[in-house]
Amino acid sequence: MAADVVFLNGRVVTMDPAQPRASGVAVLGNRILAVGDDETIRAAVGPNTRVIDLGGRTLLPGLNDNHCHPVYYGFNLAKIDASPSATPTLDSLLERFAEAAAKEPAGNWIQGRGYDDTRLDVKRHPTRWDLDRVTPNHPAILTRTCGHMSVVNSVALRMAGITAETPDPPGGRIVRDEHGEPTGLLQEHAQDLVRKLIAPPTVADIKEALVAAGERFLSMGITSVAEASLRTSDELAAYQELRREGRLPVRVYLMMIIDNTLDAMEQLGVRTGFGDEWLRIGPAKLLQDGSGGGRTALMSYPYPDEPDNYGIAVYTQEYLDEAFRRAAAAGFQGAAHAIGDRAIDMILTAFERALEAHPQPDPRWRIEHCGLLRPDLLERMRRLNVIAVPQPSFVYYLGDSYIRNFTKEALALSYPARTWFDMGITAVGSSDTPVVPADPWVNIRSAVTRLTQDGQEMGAGQAVTLDEALQMFTINGAYASFEENIKGSITPGKLADLIVVDLDPYEVEAVDLHTVQNDLTMVDGRIVYER
Repeated sequence: MAADVVFLNGRVVTMDPAQPRASGVAVLGNRILAVGDDETIRAAVGPNTRVIDLGGRTLLPGLNDNHCHPVYYGFNLAKIDASPSATPTLDSLLERFAEAAAKEPAGNWIQGRGYDDTRLDVKRHPTRWDLDRVTPNHPAILTRTCGHMSVVNSVALRMAGITAETPDPPGGRIVRDEHGEPTGLLQEHAQDLVRKLIAPPTVADIKEALVAAGERFLSMGITSVAEASLRTSDELAAYQELRREGRLPVRVYLMMIIDNTLDAMEQLGVRTGFGDEWLRIGPAKLLQDGSGGGRTALMSYPYPDEPDNYGIAVYTQEYLDEAFRRAAAAGFQGAAHAIGDRAIDMILTAFERALEAHPQPDPRWRIEHCGLLRPDLLERMRRLNVIAVPQPSFVYYLGDSYIRNFTKEALALSYPARTWFDMGITAVGSSDTPVVPADPWVNIRSAVTRLTQDGQEMGAGQAVTLDEALQMFTINGAYASFEENIKGSITPGKLADLIVVDLDPYEVEAVDLHTVQNDLTMVDGRIVYER
């Protein structure tokens, strides 16, 4: 049988233990036809076969970013880039807001994303008064890199009716100065007081954002993603329309936010697994705390120099128990954002109670981020077969703030990939982009080195091997979405999602893994990106 495409003369890393290495791969339609040496693969060459000589380059399975925000990522490409690399100083950040305001009619929103107070020159959050200087006639919002807090200006505060007398909303915090006045910093659910004033995007807008995000993913060799927070019917419609039109760039596993979607899913009888290999309903999810870098992750002990700050609990234990009980009864995989040890403890309790009430034969429930562990929590994860969904590149991009916010003892079990592998707990890789950049090779480097941007080691004992890091972004990611039988390794019969990189990662020094570049991406048997 002649193949449509064959790859020859390469270093094929299959992630299939039955055949870990090869030099060639044959593709027929949207499936892998054969894997082997060049002689074996040449037998599949026919008169119409496209033959690609890899010239010694490395061929890998398409990478899987198992927790990211494609909708937000796509929209953020059009917002002010306030990341440390783009705006290292407060003045440069404000200059960008001033430039944007000069182009917009008074009253239009000015939006930015990505600042990190720990890397700004002033080493603090911007305030309403900072933004007021450059946006006196526009409502403005600036979201921190973690997405768990935003700074708004005085115009936005007035529009939302937020004053010194406004109480903190459930699951949120209005940060105030020494006089009780709101500084403009809104944490967790307090952001919703302002965000609800911003006109929601149309389905067409969301589709455009998803295509833009998908093209970026493909350029990096990412062929599958998990959408970490699907909240609206318009978002679901946008995904579905792109799938129907054949324009969905990458395969997507949808995490359905319980507060927004579970009622409808229950009524329709939709559950985890509904869909196809391009677009599939995933877990029912809640967010239980904030971020470690922003000091809103829920801890069992206070943050240094803040004896009253234990982070933020978004929900009570009773609410979590009932939400996940309903999810389990409806046939959903469960998932929860939890970074702090207290948040993880509460989520595991809810998972245990839900699965005791409504057992599932193969639950594979997930803790997203799963940042700061304790030995007892790890043992409970193992017993429940809970999947850990960390972002190794948090160590690189956010690790220096973690080192300031937590003790060395706490960081010894931070995003503890080595311990997860040793205990047989499945760990999968992801970026959480746009929280941090999606580049998978920065992620893989971080998993292997545990080095921060400033060159510090964060939980050095939790480094994994390159093989294990690649597992996290390939076959383990497929397992987390119940799809290990159709993708995640270069195995005959599986989907032909493949990438070619310019360097052999096994020949590159660990600290240089971020220099690996993607040369070619194939999804569903079609080459969709070439550098």
